[in-house]
Amino acid sequence: MCSAEGRRKGFSTCASHLTAIVVFHETILFFYCQSSFGTSLDIDKVTTVFYTVVIPVLNPLIYSLRNKDVNEAPQKISQL
Repeated sequence: MCSAEGRRKGFSTCASHLTAIVVFHETILFFYCQSSFGTSLDIDKVTTVFYTVVIPVLNPLIYSLRNKDVNEAPQKISQL
């Protein structure tokens, strides 16, 4: 049988993967839907920056949330 700790770790891993995938695919879906309605140059620029800069920056942040030290940091700060 799986322990509660094992289930928590599995869910944590799955949740971080799903978050990264959803953010990545939502941008692609936005590009696809936007192209069928006509485009604005400003919206294209913002979307391109989001897709090429923001998503790659978010991936390490999303996966670092699983790090034990990162999870304990807010508790240490609140104790100060």
